Amino acid sequence: MKTAPFFGSVLLLGAKSILANNGIPGNAFSDNNGIVAAQAASPAWYMASGTCMPSAAEDGQGHQTNGVDTDNCNINKLGNGCPSQPTWQGTGTFYGNIQGEPFSNIPTYYNVKKCGDQWKIIYYVYFKKDTGHKSDWEGVVIAFNDQGGGSWTRTNLAQEQDGKHPWISWGDINDTFDGDSDYANFGQKNKDHPKIYFGKWHHSAHTDWHTTSFKNTCPPNSENDFRNADYQFWANNNLRHVSVLDPSWDWGKATSPANIDVCAF
Repeated sequence: MKTAPFFGSVLLLGAKSILANNGIPGNAFSDNNGIVAAQAASPAWYMASGTCMPSAAEDGQGHQTNGVDTDNCNINKLGNGCPSQPTWQGTGTFYGNIQGEPFSNIPTYYNVKKCGDQWKIIYYVYFKKDTGHKSDWEGVVIAFNDQGGGSWTRTNLAQEQDGKHPWISWGDINDTFDGDSDYANFGQKNKDHPKIYFGKWHHSAHTDWHTTSFKNTCPPNSENDFRNADYQFWANNNLRHVSVLDPSWDWGKATSPANIDVCAF
């Protein structure tokens, strides 16, 4: 569990290391709801200070989390009704052990599907709102290809951005890591796990930062949504299969990963 609140960004920013993207066997996707495969590529999620922070979408007892009223681009109400932010202690402050949340680690909801000659894994996070509507689901899909001998490696990644799903090649993702030993590093490419940055206002998912505009006002599009690495948590600490989400639950304008066709990405 990631509990260290401060990563020391000056020391670790731009760290480089040997390429990885380690292969995993095919049965990692098909056995036990694909949990081993999901763990092998689970993202680290990053949020900007002041945003509506992520929540669990259910309480572990079969009850849905309710969304909250929107703020309609009001910077003074952006976090209203959302979980409280821990005291900021520098880049990479741990987001977890949040009062009122049913789990000590915020869940990431996942599903694994065989799509033609690829395996795809969806990873989604729930927010009680974005700036424009109650309830919000955002995340990524990671695609794997067979490299021969039954070894599957990460090929590319789709980012949820206001209904669009731009793909990026795995080797082009700015920040990746292999595990605990290099979790704090930035600037590493072609490792096993991606670092994903949620927009401050609409929570669109990105593989890069945007800090030059729209920190305190709504952006015109997801590309310009302010994002950085103020807070973080690793999906690996609480991966929950979409089977815990009732497909009949109503999320308003948002779509639960239990109702998403992963192969359509």
